[in-house]
Amino acid sequence: MRVGLTAALVLLAGCANYRIGGPPPPFRTIEVAPVRNATSLTGVHAALHTRLAEAFAMDPRVRLGPGGARLEAELVSFRRTALSARADDARDFSSHRTTYVVRCTLTTDAGTRTVFKDRDFSGTFVFQPTGDTAAAELSLGPAAYADIAAQVKEAATAAW
Repeated sequence: MRVGLTAALVLLAGCANYRIGGPPPPFRTIEVAPVRNATSLTGVHAALHTRLAEAFAMDPRVRLGPGGARLEAELVSFRRTALSARADDARDFSSHRTTYVVRCTLTTDAGTRTVFKDRDFSGTFVFQPTGDTAAAELSLGPAAYADIAAQVKEAATAAW
């Protein structure tokens, strides 16, 4: 009986400090500034901004809004690399690797404390277009943006 009671008390004491999502970050609110775009791609900054905001909105420890931390992001690089040529046409590639690089700065306390500055996050995917390569790439971009947003959220909320 004593062993069972002791085990139950130890188990309850260990679970008393458990919080879903890990330890709380040093900010309660975060403002995601509009994403800047330094590449020749058009329209991707809005989709990336949406993914960043969604990533933070899904974290129960953080609210979106001004007054806490501020995240600034810029799409700084976009690379498309041909991986394999089609068997019937050596100049037409059947698969491509696309990489997006986003540079982020996170500040807290009204910009007086820098958590990270000009830190690069990247998302890569491989695709095989069946028609228009650019259209196929744009349709798959949000998956890469979601991966980048998850990396940024993790760096902002867990690396303390």
